[in-house]
Amino acid sequence: MSGTGRPSSRAPSRSLRYLRSHWLDWVAYAISLAGLTYVIWNLHLPQLIDDLLHVTWWVVAVAILVDISPRLLEAVRWKYLLRPLRIKYGHVLQAIYVGTLYSGILPLSAGELVRAVMVSWRTRVSCASVLATQLVERVADAIALVLIVCLTFGGLALPGSLRVALIFLVSLIILVLIVGLVLFARRKGLWARIDASQPAGGLGRWFKSLVVRMQASGIRLTGRALVVAESTAIAIAFIRVGVIRLLLAAYHLELPFLQVAGLYGIITVGSFLPNAPGKLGSWMFFCALGLELFGVTSSQAAGFSLVAYVFWTLPPILLGFGALTASPFSWSELRPRRNLMEVEQ
Repeated sequence: MSGTGRPSSRAPSRSLRYLRSHWLDWVAYAISLAGLTYVIWNLHLPQLIDDLLHVTWWVVAVAILVDISPRLLEAVRWKYLLRPLRIKYGHVLQAIYVGTLYSGILPLSAGELVRAVMVSWRTRVSCASVLATQLVERVADAIALVLIVCLTFGGLALPGSLRVALIFLVSLIILVLIVGLVLFARRKGLWARIDASQPAGGLGRWFKSLVVRMQASGIRLTGRALVVAESTAIAIAFIRVGVIRLLLAAYHLELPFLQVAGLYGIITVGSFLPNAPGKLGSWMFFCALGLELFGVTSSQAAGFSLVAYVFWTLPPILLGFGALTASPFSWSELRPRRNLMEVEQ
C-alpha cells in the first residue's frame, strides 16, 4: 500500500491473479469454442433431422453396450499394475467410471486425478504412487495410438500439412518412448541416484517424492506388467474403432475399416490438446474434419460428429454418476483442485 492509502500498482488485482492461475483452462475453453463453432457453422438442420429419422437405433444401442468393454479392460489392466496392493476389481472399475464423470464435466481431464485419489484412499498408499501406474497406462495408450497411425495413415491419401503434423507427432511420441524404455532398463541405478540426490527446486523434490513413494508402496512395474498394459491398450483401441464403425453404420455412413481407424486416430490425436469438459468441441471438430478428409460432406460430417459425440460421452458419464452415488465418497471430497495436495504431500 502507498502512503496515500491506495493499493500499490504493482500488486496484481484479484481478477488478474485468477486469470494467471487458470490460463490453461481458458486455453482449453478457447479450443473447445473454436471447434464447436466450426461444427455448428457447417451444420445443416434439415439434413440433420432427416439423418436422425433414418438412424438405425438398435445399432446405436449395440455400440453403447460394446463401448462398456474398454473400461472393463482398463480396470483389469489397472488392477494388474497396482499389484501387490489389495483392491477389489469392482472398486477399480468404480474409480474409472467416477473419473470419467469428472472428466466429462470438468476441464483438462480432471478425472485422472480423481480416480487416483479414490484408489489411494482405499489402499492407504500415496496418491503419487497410484499416479505412477496411470502414467504407465497413458504410455501404453500412446504406443497403441502410434501403431494405429502407422498402420492406417500410410495407406490413406491425406493433405500434406496433416501428414507432416502426424509424422511430427508420431516421431515425438516415439522419441519419448525410446527415452522412457532406456530409463526403465536402467531404473535400479537411476532410482538409487534419485534417492541419494538433494534437489533444490520444488519440481525436483516432487519427482523424488514420487519415486520414493512408489518404491515404498510395493508397486513394481515389471516387464510383464508393461506387456499386459500394452496388449490391453491395443485391444481397447481396436474396440473403440469398432464402436465408431457401428455408429457410422447406424448413421448410414459406410467407410472402410482403414478409414474408420484413421478417423479414430485423428480424434485421439486431437484429444491431446487442452480440452474442455468432456472434450466438447474438440472431439466433434476432429471427428468432422476426419470425415471430410474421407469424402463425407461437411454438413453430414458435422451432423454425425454431434450425434456420435452424445452417444460416445453421455452413457459413460451417466454410469459414472451412478458409480459416484454408490461409492462412499462425495462430490466435494473428490474435487481435483482440493486433492492436488494429496499428490504434493
